[in-house]
Amino acid sequence: MTLLHKIISTGSGTNRCYRITNADGKSWLLPAKNMRVALNLYQPSGRNGKLLKALFPWLHRLPIVRKAIKAETISCTLQDELKELLQRIFNCKDLEFAIFEGTPSVHQKMTIQLSCGNKILGYCKASDNEEILQLFEKEAATLTLLAQKGVTNIPQALHCGTLRNGVHIFVQSTAKTTKSHVVHTWGPLQERFLTTLHEKTKQALPFEESDYCRALTALQEQIDWLPAPCRDVVTTAIEGVMAEYCGKMVEFSACHADFTPWNMFVERSELFVFDFEYTALTYPPGIDRCHFELQTAIFEKRLSREDIVEYITGRDVAYKRLLRLYLLDVISRFTIRERGNACGDIARSLDTWCYLLKNCTL
Repeated sequence: MTLLHKIISTGSGTNRCYRITNADGKSWLLPAKNMRVALNLYQPSGRNGKLLKALFPWLHRLPIVRKAIKAETISCTLQDELKELLQRIFNCKDLEFAIFEGTPSVHQKMTIQLSCGNKILGYCKASDNEEILQLFEKEAATLTLLAQKGVTNIPQALHCGTLRNGVHIFVQSTAKTTKSHVVHTWGPLQERFLTTLHEKTKQALPFEESDYCRALTALQEQIDWLPAPCRDVVTTAIEGVMAEYCGKMVEFSACHADFTPWNMFVERSELFVFDFEYTALTYPPGIDRCHFELQTAIFEKRLSREDIVEYITGRDVAYKRLLRLYLLDVISRFTIRERGNACGDIARSLDTWCYLLKNCTL
């Protein structure tokens, strides 16, 4: 049984949904009822996706439109145990849902947006992978810790556990509404959030005790998982960082580690950030900005690696030194996560990151 069918029961109920899949193999299950609310879960960057988001709520009843986008029609409801649990958590008997089936990868998981009428109540992540359960538990603990330290505009962890059918879930609150919007360019809101995150979580410690040092060490130990052409440049860069920092005290702080437009939204002129599953607590400040800029360059601007080199060339020495720290971290995270079996977008990204490490950093 697929994960989707552990979450929903098909062929029952009056909840008519459409399953749509984009060119990257990502799929969404969207209800016909209150579809404009459901589409808050769908954050396209391309023109066709943006057109679909704007027009499909008005045109979904037309068979020719559904055929054009290859939308599959499904009648379904949430599985009873999950539905009853979510109804209790949100104190709502009339829950509506939309599902994003996840980005294809070894850490693929589903995200369920829960709503009632025009109000978005929260989100539930789901997976039947034991490794992802550990990520859910880590994210719940991280959100609780950050809240204790005074970090605001982040979700509240509401539940983390396992259903009887083996599906692991993590439920969190949200401040998102139908008026929320996504900002795709860097600006004062992102800068302010990261400055606050640093100030609330900074701590002095020996470099060797930091999460960042552990990430570099893990990459050193699994260097053979990288494609052969990348190994020498990565090894040389790690040795340079280790020589610079080892034996020293550093002031590091929390790093979101996936700080991208699709993991944040703006509501009433305030930035809210979510998806803290890869967050580390002792990292060099500034790495999140590098991630934001490079991920938007790769996935939204669709720049080639050569174009990104040109984009970065004019940056100052401090940025290029920070970029080296960031690239080693992101290479480590995805190399370890994929266990040397990267493919698709991950493989292309690893190639780009290694190329930038060789051509853009100090």
